[in-house]
Amino acid sequence: MEPFVRGYLEGETPNPCVDCNPLRLAALAALAEELGLPRVATGHYARLLWRDGEPWVARAADRTKDQSYMLWSVPPQVLARLEFPLGELTKTEVRAEAAEAGLLVADEPESQEVCFAPAGYQDFLESRGVAPASGDIVAEDGEVLGAHQGHWRFTVGQRRGLGVSGAEPLYVLERRAAENEVVVGGRDLLEVHGLRVHHVVDRALGTGERLEVQLRYRSAAVPVESLERDGAELHVRLRAPFSGLAPGQAAVFYRDDVVVGGGRIAGPAPPA
Repeated sequence: MEPFVRGYLEGETPNPCVDCNPLRLAALAALAEELGLPRVATGHYARLLWRDGEPWVARAADRTKDQSYMLWSVPPQVLARLEFPLGELTKTEVRAEAAEAGLLVADEPESQEVCFAPAGYQDFLESRGVAPASGDIVAEDGEVLGAHQGHWRFTVGQRRGLGVSGAEPLYVLERRAAENEVVVGGRDLLEVHGLRVHHVVDRALGTGERLEVQLRYRSAAVPVESLERDGAELHVRLRAPFSGLAPGQAAVFYRDDVVVGGGRIAGPAPPA
């Protein structure tokens, strides 16, 4: 939970589920080994493929529930101990089977919040001692448009609840943590054509051929134009613009629906 809090305070939009999965699944795999159990079955909507003796995560049959994005950083030695029995089923089919088996969870509503923050991330951050801090809401040119009580209350791409208005709808473009500023502007200013990725895991990225990259959990994947390594960072050029790039989120790379790598979004790439 500390990386989650720290990420927000540093201007990122963390995804704690991505960080949690490698830890808890490794712990479950270790426990299974202690108990002499060959596999651990989880309820993730994803598929596990075996190629040349190695396990790979692939998209689920139910694309609307696909969770392969959340599993990109689970190492192969842990994947080898897992099973994803829901990967070939739709959510509707799973609910029907649960109802037929008389399970109470068959009609439970789906959770939309982080498991450790059921009241929302803002309340959670405040419960961890993050206090309100007055700052400015500014336009790209620096003009002060309004005030806020903490840059961490906002995320890139947000439109509602800004407390300011303009000639056109305004969106959060950037959170400047050091200055406690929130930068807003028109929707067109949200678009990026490239990004920088760090903490990269490369299983089979190659030079970018036939790659797609997914940049938020529920967003559509974007075709990759090219990859360029710059020290510890990976610079990614996109074939189509992406709107709402948020530092701290995962960039997950797919080839033919199979996860072949990933990393953390550091920010937009410099102009080509």
